[in-house]
Amino acid sequence: MSYEIERDPILADQSPRTLARRVEEVLSTLQRSQGALCADCAAALCGHQTIMSMVLGWKNAPKCLACLSQTVGRERDHLGDQLAAYILSKECLAIGWCWTKLREEHCPWSSSTVAAVETAGVPQSVEPVADVAWDAGDLGCGDLVLELRLRLQEMKPGQVMRVTARDPGAPEDMPAWCGLTGHALVRAEHPVYFIRRKEE
Repeated sequence: MSYEIERDPILADQSPRTLARRVEEVLSTLQRSQGALCADCAAALCGHQTIMSMVLGWKNAPKCLACLSQTVGRERDHLGDQLAAYILSKECLAIGWCWTKLREEHCPWSSSTVAAVETAGVPQSVEPVADVAWDAGDLGCGDLVLELRLRLQEMKPGQVMRVTARDPGAPEDMPAWCGLTGHALVRAEHPVYFIRRKEE
């Protein structure tokens, strides 16, 4: 069952139809995940942690922030602030974040202030040699990073994947996702991205 934006009284006056497909994906995932438990530690998940899991590629097996930070090898609070800032910078995810905030007032993320996303420059050198190539087509938002995470897991540390991602959000999504997960974005020239799998 997909989420129908036009039936949501909170979003009815916000004209979200320009992003309807992506917003419906985010809200449908949140709706299905209500009452879900962390895939690793079985702690109860709030909707904000579900969105954070989507961003990092764990849409189908969401994790709490503590387990996400352990999985990607990042400090919990810093990762949480970076994820929240990134989510609030993407309209489709920000709508899901606010939708959750209005329904889960007890959640600590509902009143948190977040730091700006830190992004590093990506070197534009000679095209690297890729070990694997993947054409992601028009995949965007959660589906792109989920599939990317799974494909990188199959590679050896240090190997490079050449990704062709035509989604208009990829120029922002790919550097931010790599920064959050520890994989190196070696080169980015939309729609082609070279990602080096992080060392274990």
